[in-house]
Amino acid sequence: MTNTTYRVEGEDLRQRTEQIERLIAEKADAAELIKEAFDAAKGAGYDTKHLRTVIARRKRDADDLAEETAIIEMYEDALNGSL
Repeated sequence: MTNTTYRVEGEDLRQRTEQIERLIAEKADAAELIKEAFDAAKGAGYDTKHLRTVIARRKRDADDLAEETAIIEMYEDALNGSL
C-alpha cells in the first residue's frame, strides 16, 4: 500500500465548499417552486400524475419515444386479441 500525501489549499477548498452549499440551497428553492407549480396545476384541474408523465416524455428522444409507443401498442393489441 502506498502512502500518498495530499495537500489541501484552504482558500480553494472554502470556495468549492461554498459553491456547493449555494447550489444545494438553489436546488431546494427550485424543488419548492416546482412543487408550487404542480399544486397550481392541480388547482386548475390538471391531473399532476399525468402531467409529470407528459413532462418526462417531452424530455425524451422522439425516436426512442416512438419505438416505446409502438412496442406498447403491439403488446396491448396482442393482449386484447387473447382476451
